Amino acid sequence: MIGALELSGWDWAFIGWFLAVTLGIGLYYSKRASAGLSEYFLSGRKLPWWALGTSMVATTFAADTPIAVAGFVVAAGVAKNWVWWSFLFGGTLTVFVFSRWWRRAEVVTEIELIDRRYDGGAARALRGFKAIYLGLVLNAITFGWVTNAMVNVCEVVFDIRPALALAVLLALTFVYTMLSGLWGVVATDVLQFAMALLGAILLAVLSVVEVGGLGELVRRVGELDPATLEIFPTGWGTLSMTVSILVLVNWWAVYYPGAEPGGGGYVTQRMSAALDEDHARKGTLWFIFAHYAVRPWPWIIVGLAAIALEPRFFEYARLGEGVAPPADLDEFHQDKAYPYMFQFLPVGILGLVVASFLAAFMSTITTTLNLSASYLVNDFYLPFVRRGDDERGRVLVARVAVAVVAAVGSIVAWQMTSVAAGWGVLMQLTAGTGPVLILRWLWWRVNAWSEISAMIASAIAFIFARVGVGEWLAQTTGGPKDELQLVFIAATSVAVWVPVTFATQPASRAKLRAFYERVRPGGWWSSVPDECQLPRTLLGRELRMWIASTAMIFGALLGLGSLLLLDTMWGVIWVCIAVAGAVGLRMGFQSERAEREAAQ
Repeated sequence: MIGALELSGWDWAFIGWFLAVTLGIGLYYSKRASAGLSEYFLSGRKLPWWALGTSMVATTFAADTPIAVAGFVVAAGVAKNWVWWSFLFGGTLTVFVFSRWWRRAEVVTEIELIDRRYDGGAARALRGFKAIYLGLVLNAITFGWVTNAMVNVCEVVFDIRPALALAVLLALTFVYTMLSGLWGVVATDVLQFAMALLGAILLAVLSVVEVGGLGELVRRVGELDPATLEIFPTGWGTLSMTVSILVLVNWWAVYYPGAEPGGGGYVTQRMSAALDEDHARKGTLWFIFAHYAVRPWPWIIVGLAAIALEPRFFEYARLGEGVAPPADLDEFHQDKAYPYMFQFLPVGILGLVVASFLAAFMSTITTTLNLSASYLVNDFYLPFVRRGDDERGRVLVARVAVAVVAAVGSIVAWQMTSVAAGWGVLMQLTAGTGPVLILRWLWWRVNAWSEISAMIASAIAFIFARVGVGEWLAQTTGGPKDELQLVFIAATSVAVWVPVTFATQPASRAKLRAFYERVRPGGWWSSVPDECQLPRTLLGRELRMWIASTAMIFGALLGLGSLLLLDTMWGVIWVCIAVAGAVGLRMGFQSERAEREAAQ
C-alpha cells in the first residue's frame, strides 16, 4: 500500500484557501440565519432552482460516495452500482409528481407533513417519534458512514490516527454549520460541488493516463474478470437477480437519504425553501440529472484503474464473506481503492483533489446537521416541549441541536466499520415504508396508523432477516442474500400496513379537505375534491414526463458509460434513447406552457 502522501506548499495553500473561504461564508451568513427558524432552516423560502438543485447534488456528493462506488466496482463490478442507480425511478417521480405538492404544503420539514395530513393522538405520537428517529437515529447513521469514509481518506493522505482525524473533521464543519444555518450550507454547497466534481474528473483522467489509456484499462480489467466491466450482467446469475430486484423493488420500497419515495429529508427541505413550486421542480430535476448522469463515471473509472494498477484489490474483494485476508492483502480493502489512486497525482493537483474531498465531506455533513436539527426543533421541541420562545431563542435551540446531533453522529462514526455497511443497514431497516409515503399523497384512506405499522413491521422484519431468514432465502433460492432480505422486509411491511389501514379510522373529513385545498394532489380522493368544490387533479402529463425524464437520464448515464468502456454500439443506442427522452420531456414542458397561456 502507500504511506502518507507528501503535500507540497502549493497543496497546503490550496487546502488552506478552501477552508478559509468556507469559514468566511459561514460567518457572513450567521446574522441572516439568526433572524428566525424560517431563515435558519429554509433560507426564508427564497432559493432559486440552480442553488437548491446544486445544493442537493453537493449533499449527495459526500466523501463516502466515491469511496463506496469505487468499492462496488472493485468488489462486484460496474453493475453493482444498480444498488443506487435503481433509485432514479423514484427521483424523477418526485420531480414531476411530488415536488410541487411539497412546495404547496409549506412545511419546514417532511415530518411536519404528518400534522398537515393526519389528525388525532396517533398522528401526534408519530410526529414526535419520527423527529427523534430521523433526527438522531437515521441521520446519525448517515453522519457515521460519511465521516468514516473521510477518516479513511485522512489516514491515507495525512497518516494520522482515526480519533484525531475525526476531531479535526468535526471542527471543520461544526462552527459554520451552527452559525449560518441553511443559508451558509447552500452557499458553500455551490463552491463545494464545483470543487468536488473538478477533483473527481481530474483524478479519473490522471488515473487513466497512469494505466496507459482507456484501451489498456479495459484490457487489464477484462483479463482479470470480464464481468467486472458489464453495466448489465449477462445470464440469469446472482448479479442479474440482484439488478432485477433492485430495479423492481428498491426505488419504491426503501427510504434512503436523497432518494426517499415521494420526497423527504434534505430534498424536501430544499424544495420547501424554493422561491415557488416551479423553482422547486426545476431544481429537483437538475439534482436528479447531475446525481445520476454527471457524477458516477469518474468514480467508476478510478475504481477500475485501482484494479488495473493493483490487482490485490481484486483478490481481497473475492476472498469470500467471513474469510480473513492474508497479511499481504490486509491493506487492500475495497474502501481503500479510491484514496489509493491519490499517490499518482502531481503537485498542486493533489492539493485540489484533497480539498475537493474535504468539500464533498463538508457539504454532506453540514446538511445532515442542519436537517437533523430542524427535525428536533420543529417537530419535537416546539410541539412537545416549549412553544413560547421568540425567534432568536428558537435559533439558539437549533444551534444546540446541531451540537447534539454532531455528538451522537461521532459515536456512530467511531463504531462503523465500513461505508457499504452503513448503506446496507439503512436500506434494509427502512424497506417497506416507501409505499405509505407515496400513497399518503394519492389515497385518502392512508392514515397515521398506516405509517406507524409500516415502520414497526419493517423494523421487526429487518431483525428476522438478519438473524436467519435472509440466509434461508439465499440458500433456498440460490439468489443474493441482501436483495432477498430487502424483498422479504418490504413484503412483510406491506402485508401489515394495508390491513391496519382498513382496520383503523382515516383522517377526519375536515383534515382531508384542508389538505386537499392546500396541496391539490392527484390520485384517489373519494368525494373530497367535490366537497372542496375543486377540480380533480389529473396526472397523465406528469406521468408521461416522468417516463421521458427517466429515459433521458438513464440514456445519458448508460450511454456515457458504454462509450467510456469502448462499447460503441450500446453507447450510441443509449444516447439515442437519451435524446428521445429529452424530446418527450420538451414536449411536456411545451404542453404545460400552452395550457398556462390559454388560462390567462
